[in-house]
Amino acid sequence: MGVAIRRLTSTTGVLVQPVQDLTDFTNDPARYLIDLYADEDIAATAWLGAGESHRFTYNDGVITLAWDGTPLLGIPDWDDICTLWSYLVNVVEDYLSTGRGESFFPGHPAPIVLERIRGGALVTVAETRLRVDSMIFCGELLDEAERFWRWVDRNEVPVHGGAELARIDLTRRRIPRE
Repeated sequence: MGVAIRRLTSTTGVLVQPVQDLTDFTNDPARYLIDLYADEDIAATAWLGAGESHRFTYNDGVITLAWDGTPLLGIPDWDDICTLWSYLVNVVEDYLSTGRGESFFPGHPAPIVLERIRGGALVTVAETRLRVDSMIFCGELLDEAERFWRWVDRNEVPVHGGAELARIDLTRRRIPRE
């Protein structure tokens, strides 16, 4: 048995310094971001050092998403990482309920939209529109969200990861099995 190739990939990075120059941030994101999964110890220290004083519930960062290598979300857009992952799960929940999931990220004029179309689904983020296999997209987006919240729990970041993991599990059960 071979390893299944993931069609949706993501990274999550926490900002470790304020962005003063958007061009510099776009050209050299490694100066500003620590990837949560590349080195967990450094990332956990960065998270706890960058978080809102004594609560660590609000941390700016970047989530990148790509479908079959085509970027959907990422640099230079950043916001609170926990909120962004929660909103992405909301998109999947709404899609599974109504055939259309949509969420505006804070401060962003264009939403991320996942909508049922003939023969699949269409995901739209700003100017990018891609036809996707909806069940694979939903399942893999939930897998990526779960990976983030498990990182949070594993590194004892004091946010409500358990509740988000439970919500992801309930949402995943709603994906039809083919």
